[in-house]
Amino acid sequence: MQEAGFSLSLMTFSNHANAMKALNAAKQTGIKLILSYPELYSEPQKAVPEIKNHSSLEGYYMGDEPPPTDFPDYIKFVEKIKKYDQSHFFYANLFPNYVLPQNIGNLSYNKYISKAVSDLPISFISFDHYPLIKNKVRENFYENLELIRRESKLTNKPFWGFACTTIHFDYLKPEISGIKLQHFANLLYGAQGLQYFTYWTMKSDITWKKDNYSYAIVDDQGNPTPTYNVVKTVNQQIQRLAWIFAGAKSEEIYHTGNEIPRGTKKLNSIPKGFKFFSTFGKNALVSLMSNGNKRFVIIQNKSLDENLDFKYQLQFSMKKVNNNTGKLLAVSTLKKYNDTILPGDILIFTYDQ
Repeated sequence: MQEAGFSLSLMTFSNHANAMKALNAAKQTGIKLILSYPELYSEPQKAVPEIKNHSSLEGYYMGDEPPPTDFPDYIKFVEKIKKYDQSHFFYANLFPNYVLPQNIGNLSYNKYISKAVSDLPISFISFDHYPLIKNKVRENFYENLELIRRESKLTNKPFWGFACTTIHFDYLKPEISGIKLQHFANLLYGAQGLQYFTYWTMKSDITWKKDNYSYAIVDDQGNPTPTYNVVKTVNQQIQRLAWIFAGAKSEEIYHTGNEIPRGTKKLNSIPKGFKFFSTFGKNALVSLMSNGNKRFVIIQNKSLDENLDFKYQLQFSMKKVNNNTGKLLAVSTLKKYNDTILPGDILIFTYDQ
């Protein structure tokens, strides 16, 4: 995991002894764990004091995609743990906006998210929208990002997003353009944590076998699949760009092209710093971000299979960021440029405020 660029792992174990083995193994690589196992519920007075000072413990796992009726149980669990450990966070992952209403108590999705963020003792918002169905992008993906970004800003809680990295149902084999499309969209909307479903290929349950879970990052024995190198490549690229995204704020975000997603804004004027700015009518995401005294204009190609031609001319001096190395490149204000953005990838410009 560490070699593939991961820093955190959410893991569930059958007992306390196995959880301790994992914490000790993780310590050797620098990986941190978000944990769940039975003794945390049944004997927190014994389990928590034994792990709370372990350097590899990052947090505690409450659960996945809870309906509102589960919120009280999550709160009780946190109260139990906090009697013995008040220094680690509690993780719960929320439904995406294509959840069936009956699964969230027939609330609207907006109300579900607001209630979850208000009621649950979480330090950040995690949600698991998997947007690529049969290599097509769900039409409500960006609407979901808009809502989570808005809730994040309103509550001053950062959010974490997902990319799907396993075949199941109508989700096909993970490809590099698809992973980039998902995670760069998360980042351009302001995500401060990136997650993958799943690392291990799940084969032990009859349901997982029936639904043909395969091509996760490693197989059910822990051996790398072709997806491993795809994810490793994307993680390495993102880590070289971490100086841009870690702690960044998504100030404004727009879409270009003939297909403006529901719930989003169309780019109707040229961003500050440009004389000329054109995606030639193609679908792109444009994010205006800030990080400290630096400002960024970032363009993402929203296609999974076609390059995006982008023509521009600067109005004042900016630097272009090499999106693979993270290094700065000089750009003249005296001429127009034509750049090509690969499927799912991004082009970054920066200037000081």
